[in-house]
Order: sequence, then C-alpha cells, then structure tokens
Amino acid sequence: MKTKRCIFIMCFILINYGSLQGQNNLLFKNPLIFYNTDILNYLQILYKNQQYAKMSKFLYGPKIEKLKGDKFLEELSNSKFGYKIKRVGIVINGTDSWSLTYQRSIFGSQEVFHINCKLVNDTCKMYLDDKVWQTVFSRKLNLDN
Repeated sequence: MKTKRCIFIMCFILINYGSLQGQNNLLFKNPLIFYNTDILNYLQILYKNQQYAKMSKFLYGPKIEKLKGDKFLEELSNSKFGYKIKRVGIVINGTDSWSLTYQRSIFGSQEVFHINCKLVNDTCKMYLDDKVWQTVFSRKLNLDN
C-alpha cells in the first residue's frame, strides 16, 4: 500500500514539475520573443554571426523594398550594430503590432530609441525605413567633443 502511494505521489510531482517547466519556457510564448530574447537582440546575434540573410527575414518596410537582395545584405554587413542594447519598454499598439523602447550604451553614453514591430505572415518583423536604419544600424558618432 505504501509503495502505491509513493508511486502516486512521485507521478503527481513529476507531472506538476513538467507543467511548470512548460509555463516558464518563453521560447515562442510571445511573438516578440525569439529563443528567450527579444527581436532586436536576436537580430544582433545574427549580425554578430554574419547571418545577414537570416536577419532580412525579420525586417520589413521601405528600406528593404528600396534596396533589394544582395545590395541590402551588403548594407547590413557594412552597418554598425555591435553596441550593447537593452529593451526597457513595450507599448502594445494593437493585437499584432508593438512599439519597443531600447537603451544602448556606446562609449559610456546612454541613449534611448524606439522601433516598431508587427506580425507579418505569422512572423514578428521590425519596421525598417531610412530613419530607423540611421537610428539602429548606421549611427553616426560625434567624436569632435
């Protein structure tokens, strides 16, 4: 009798432990989450690994339409996107669009910037126009000060 009771208790604990693990796994719980990180940090990982073609799958907007194919990938490879970033805020604009606020640290200075994301064909993508391109990928440093 004690053996059956112990087996029942062990099964109950294992089942509950498994369901708790599933709840804590953020792999694809939110469209903004990519492998337990957010979209811009995920894009930065791809950038640092020189996977520009994979990066382009998560971008949409006029900048991509203007520079198609290899020209866009060349622009990505020449961009400056290696700085430290941290997501500091999320604003929900609708059921399938968000505005994300990031803080970056470059040469000890802290800056805040915003990006917009949207679900496009069941994939979360970052909106990219010329202004966002300058803000995120081609930041001009003023070193004259």
